[in-house]
Amino acid sequence: MSREKHPEGGKLTMFVDCVSPYSWFGFTNAMRYRPLLQAHGISVDIVPFFLGAAREAAGNPFTPTPKWRQAFSAQDCAMTAEMLGLSLSTPEEFPILSLFAVRVATWVKDHYPPEIYDRTFPAFSVAYWSAGINISKPDGVIEALKDIFSEEEIKEIMEKAVTPANKKRVVELTLSSSPAFGAPWTQAVNSRGDRRDWFGNDRWEQVLYHLEVPFTPVQITPSKEVGSKAKL
Repeated sequence: MSREKHPEGGKLTMFVDCVSPYSWFGFTNAMRYRPLLQAHGISVDIVPFFLGAAREAAGNPFTPTPKWRQAFSAQDCAMTAEMLGLSLSTPEEFPILSLFAVRVATWVKDHYPPEIYDRTFPAFSVAYWSAGINISKPDGVIEALKDIFSEEEIKEIMEKAVTPANKKRVVELTLSSSPAFGAPWTQAVNSRGDRRDWFGNDRWEQVLYHLEVPFTPVQITPSKEVGSKAKL
């Protein structure tokens, strides 16, 4: 006997780092699903965190993609980006130390209206994964965020981003992602208080099922030919 579903009161937290293209994919989907989840009483929080430190803490430090997996990884990224309507181009400098950009995004999230942060994180992703801009450096941050803030404001944000208080904030948020070993990392707590964690952008059906949100699983649309044969 199936139990009655009660999504109200659940919470979804997604941890993202702009050094990961899958974080860009996860952020994009989370933004699309957020109003629908909120309509079912689910709160949604998209949190910048330092992936490098999280991986180290989980015992999964960065290693270059093995040659036997490179072709699949390239195909997977390209097709996911295409399906989401994103323009993806692997940057020449990869990986980069994303900590500075994460600190900037964290400061913006904590001190600006939500809609500003909602533009800031994807601006970093677009800059790095579409335009190849090195957002680990101040000049790259200025270039990435120039359509959101004035140059003077960006410089002030960058100064605030490296204050001891904000550095501590990034550490705390990164620790709260445990046991994250990759990005995006999703934590979902349903209305019953049960928590589950997922790595990647391709576990949405499991996430929605755990949150007890009504959803339609992936289905193949019948062709007209199949429908016509069924009537014979």
